[in-house]
Amino acid sequence: MGKMTEAEADALFAEIDANGNGEIRLSELRDYGMANGGTVGGVKLADFVREADKDGNRRISRTEFRSHFA
Repeated sequence: MGKMTEAEADALFAEIDANGNGEIRLSELRDYGMANGGTVGGVKLADFVREADKDGNRRISRTEFRSHFA
């Protein structure tokens, strides 16, 4: 998969961040993944979490999300 623009990454982030708190929790990823074949932007969820969660807090910030996809 090619890189997204920042606007595309922000739109996908907002779609996954169901409660709108600015962080994607693992439960939100799971729910989004179940509705989308186990992937986020074409990347398997397990791979995405391992690569994107740089601080290890089990939440994906907008900055972490952008740096992974944009």
